[in-house]
Amino acid sequence: MTGMRRTSTAVVLPAVLLAGLLAGCGSTDRRAPERPAAATLEQTSPVVPPPGPFPSTGRGQFRWSVAPVTAERLGASHRAGCPVSVTDLRLVRLSHWGFDGRPRTGEVVVRAAQTGAVVEVFRQLHAARFPVERMVTVEQYDADDDASMAANNTSAYNCRTTTGGTGFSEHAYGTALDVNPVQNPYLRGTTVLPEAGRAYLDRADVRTGMVLRDDVVVRAFRAAGWGWGGDFSSIKDYQHFSLSGR
Repeated sequence: MTGMRRTSTAVVLPAVLLAGLLAGCGSTDRRAPERPAAATLEQTSPVVPPPGPFPSTGRGQFRWSVAPVTAERLGASHRAGCPVSVTDLRLVRLSHWGFDGRPRTGEVVVRAAQTGAVVEVFRQLHAARFPVERMVTVEQYDADDDASMAANNTSAYNCRTTTGGTGFSEHAYGTALDVNPVQNPYLRGTTVLPEAGRAYLDRADVRTGMVLRDDVVVRAFRAAGWGWGGDFSSIKDYQHFSLSGR
């Protein structure tokens, strides 16, 4: 939800993990490792799954696909003067579990160089059956972050400023993602966003969809090289993950 730009380094998945990722598009992932494998930074070329048609989603299977995105598709979430071009972004469709325990398919727009990392994060969440209530691209809310959060929408790219600031958010670079905003609110002083998130300020009262320190969500993003807003000191942004850690 928050975050300022910094120079980012593309995260590259380990070779063995990448081989499984590319070979397993559309297939069932029957392995559920206790924690994600650590990401490596030694290689220089970014992991970008090839664009392709969206496969059908089978019940209980993890499926994903990556495709180019257009300015028309991005709608109000993209405009002239944004820090990244449309050609730097990709539309990623992913399997996830809903709050009702049923398999669903969601969509996020992220930076092209980060698609491999994002797919692997959601592979881990799917294997752990971590629930995501809703995952649609933010132009469906006219790129209104407050409306998207109020709908408990998990989202990524949105060319907007930081919360309460004037600089571009990490979301404007396609390198940030917010997970279940209602259960994982933004907290600064007495400000809680979204408002329904006040019911989840007690992080010891664990309920469906909450992100907790060192849980599967935090571990998966950490392995991809992304930081968590729950580690911020002056504020808490429990929903927020970003490549820069801001």
